[in-house]
Amino acid sequence: MSRLIVLFCLLFSLKGVAQVWTLDSCIRYAYENNLSIQISEQNIALSEINETAAIGGLLPTLNAQGTHGYNWGQRIDQFTNQFASQRIRSNNLGVASSLNLFNGLQQLNTVKQANLNTEASKWNYEKMRNDIALNVASGYLNVLINKEFVDIAQRTFDATSRQVKRMENLVAAGQMSQGNLNDILAQQASDNASYVSANSNYQLAKLSLMQLLRLDSKQLATFDVITPTLDDVENIAMISNPDVVVQAALSNFPEIKSAQTNLASAGIGKKIAKGGYFPSLNASFTYGTGYSGAAKVLTGNPDTMSFPIGTVIGSGEFVMSFPQLSYATTDYSLKPWNEQLRDNVNRSLFFTLNVPLFNGFTTHTSVKRAEVNYLTAELKLEQARQTIEQNVYSAYTSAQGALATYNASKASAEASEKAFSWAEVRYEQGLTNSVEFSDARTRRENALANMTRSKYDYIFKVKVLEFYQGNAITLK
Repeated sequence: MSRLIVLFCLLFSLKGVAQVWTLDSCIRYAYENNLSIQISEQNIALSEINETAAIGGLLPTLNAQGTHGYNWGQRIDQFTNQFASQRIRSNNLGVASSLNLFNGLQQLNTVKQANLNTEASKWNYEKMRNDIALNVASGYLNVLINKEFVDIAQRTFDATSRQVKRMENLVAAGQMSQGNLNDILAQQASDNASYVSANSNYQLAKLSLMQLLRLDSKQLATFDVITPTLDDVENIAMISNPDVVVQAALSNFPEIKSAQTNLASAGIGKKIAKGGYFPSLNASFTYGTGYSGAAKVLTGNPDTMSFPIGTVIGSGEFVMSFPQLSYATTDYSLKPWNEQLRDNVNRSLFFTLNVPLFNGFTTHTSVKRAEVNYLTAELKLEQARQTIEQNVYSAYTSAQGALATYNASKASAEASEKAFSWAEVRYEQGLTNSVEFSDARTRRENALANMTRSKYDYIFKVKVLEFYQGNAITLK
């Protein structure tokens, strides 16, 4: 019993253990669980199925058939070639095969296009992984920013709380008025509200990242991220020439590969459409047999009989016909099913040539549509190249601006920290009022917040540039 209680307590305590995530673990988890990536995987599977179907179009078809039926009324039996009026049972069995010998190479080009479409789906999958990695990195850094804002708000609130205790002691000793204490208490309440707001934004940032990772929102209280050591931002090198990044991205990024593959697919689409102008040749072969309930075979012994066909002139003697065989109805029996199938075998081989003369502009419009699709694919490729180039130069310029902003905000933060320390000393000595003390603290908070924001903004921009060079996003 005691062991069960210990086990229960252990399991209960594990539920509250914090889940600490690195950027690398977040990205790996998103790769495995993100819905957009899973949809891209299904698109690849669908493209592969379409590719298999296109290959099957090159192969001959083979189908078997069988019928079983009855017929009433006057008809010519297809197997005995005789009239039958009673109910007749019949069976038809056979196999048929057909093969397209030539159709303007449309089917062969369809296979090539399906192969390119599968390749494009795989590049789209890689693009989706890149997008998810960038989104996760952005969400992760947003959590870090808000986490530092919470620390700033906490330190500010703690500093004010220390002043509250000091003021309470001074008021109790009669050295300060109750009004001074009320001012600092009001400031403490304001700082507490700022802390609550910062913590709320921090929780929302975590929730946004968890939703991107498809984590249960109930785990919000235990979810946390590791804050890397990035104090020396100046040591984070940035590429000196953005053209190098552009060339690397244009050569390797999946957006470009996908657009190039789609352009090649559109080119094959033009060949498929133009194949409709050519004649088509098909071959078909059938092998069949059947059974009829009207097919009879002799089983009895016939009677021999003759009948008069004239008289002899003069003597009047009858002239009899040659002996003929006569069969009774009971002398016939139904021909066995297996014998009929063997004897009724038939085969056929046909070649069909179809020459298109006029089809209501169907082929013409298909060709024009394929040409428009090709031009559109060319424009999309150029658009993808321009987008990559714009994104790289934008990230490069933003990184430069973020570094300059960080250096300026760092100097401002250092200066405001000194100013606040001096204001705090003067306030404790009664040489300044609570308004001046509050202004100094506010300037310090804003400077620290700006430095934090610009620091992570610069880091993210540099990581984006490295990402366009083909490097994985990491904060190591």
